[in-house]
Amino acid sequence: MREQLLGGRYRLVQQLGEGGMGQVWEARDETLGRPVAVKVISLLTGGGSRGEEARARFLREARITAHLQHPHIVTIHDLGESGPENGNAPFLVMELVRGEGLDIILARGGVRLEEAARWGAQVCEALTEAHAAGVMHRDIKPSNVFITHTGDVKVLDFGVARAADPYATTTRLTQTGFIVGTPPYMAPEQARGHPEPSSDLYALGCLLFELITGRLPFQAPDSVGYLTAHLSQEPPAPSSVRPDIPGAWDSLVLRLLSKGPAERYGTAADASRALWQLNQAVPTQALTQQSNVSPSSTTRSTSVGGLLLPGTVWLLTVGATTVLFGFRVGGVLATACLIVFVLVRKLKPPQRHPTPGSSRMDSDSESRPPAGGSTLRTATAVTASATCLLTVPVWYAATEEAVNAAWITIGEGQVQMALCGILVTVLAIGVLLVRDTVGRRLIAAGGIGLALLPGYSMFWTPWGIGVGRALLPLAAVAAALSALLAVLPSISARRQRPR
Repeated sequence: MREQLLGGRYRLVQQLGEGGMGQVWEARDETLGRPVAVKVISLLTGGGSRGEEARARFLREARITAHLQHPHIVTIHDLGESGPENGNAPFLVMELVRGEGLDIILARGGVRLEEAARWGAQVCEALTEAHAAGVMHRDIKPSNVFITHTGDVKVLDFGVARAADPYATTTRLTQTGFIVGTPPYMAPEQARGHPEPSSDLYALGCLLFELITGRLPFQAPDSVGYLTAHLSQEPPAPSSVRPDIPGAWDSLVLRLLSKGPAERYGTAADASRALWQLNQAVPTQALTQQSNVSPSSTTRSTSVGGLLLPGTVWLLTVGATTVLFGFRVGGVLATACLIVFVLVRKLKPPQRHPTPGSSRMDSDSESRPPAGGSTLRTATAVTASATCLLTVPVWYAATEEAVNAAWITIGEGQVQMALCGILVTVLAIGVLLVRDTVGRRLIAAGGIGLALLPGYSMFWTPWGIGVGRALLPLAAVAAALSALLAVLPSISARRQRPR
């Protein structure tokens, strides 16, 4: 069909896609000289009275859909029939939108909660406009939701699924068994042949479930299995698939997936408001929350994430340094810790909403600890704290004995002690900021350095003589364990990322 002229006006340039109903082409409007998208409904080709009736009905219903004008609905410019050479297949001329479908985004990986909430709210705004005009979509699914290059939603094919039904009558489920819609996203009442506006909200619930978990709410081998599940099975909570999803998302998605239309949101506008509120309530770190912990309660926590335990560790480390090296060194360490802590807090970038068009969650993967993250943070902080308290006296004793025994020079000993002090400071600051990604990175860096430093010292310190030297391997193991625990959240987050 390439280079064909449809309706004496639209020249087909290249095929953009193909589905069960027909093909989508990029075309050029020869009259206005602009690029457009043309959808050719090859499903409705053929002669006979039934074919003509089906095409007439399609064009009639498409004209109703063409009245929809909304920022999140793809605009229909024109419609017509392609001519006898193409079986008189009807076609729609639409605005050409640059971007990609949600099906392609999902194939690459998951999306952020903020993106899911924003896109879902925009779909609801499009549904609100359509429902007010008496138009149901009937086929909300990832491939019918387009994300533009600016990061906004454009909903495709409003009413096309119903209009393109070659067997449509006044009933929704015909004697041939043709059901309008896509089974994995189909509401129970739609599966029975009686869709209503709330059916679009159910499909949106399936879509949101897939966006935030990476899978559909129901798993089935075929269309019949999906329809049976929608009719008889209760959907799982999203957090049962991904434990790091907040409970507010469970409530919203499960309400959309209610079996009874009356149990869902009253209108698409209600669902849109709920999604916008959810988007505002959940910051970029939303995926770090457990589903049963509210952001406010997490903020008030004073366990390992607060300042009680880290502050105690800081005081003990400074106290031990003061006893061993004197007030001057202890004061320097205390001042350094406080300065670095303040600088990190001031310079840490604020949490931002995703930039338009950003579709992956890679940038948040290190901020998102797995289920049980609080326990892991506690273990990380305790191990790092023990490393600080153990390394200072052990390293001092080992270095002093090495200098006295002339295994190293005084200058070398001073360099080694200065390096140890820097690494201990980094580790201590990491404990203070253990709740944040930057804190875990500091613990990992300090732990690796302190693990390598005692190992290096074993080359110039004989084994088995002196308590300090005997404890060097223990200090190295503690430091290495601190670094390992600090990087575990990043490893776990990548393993949990939806495929």
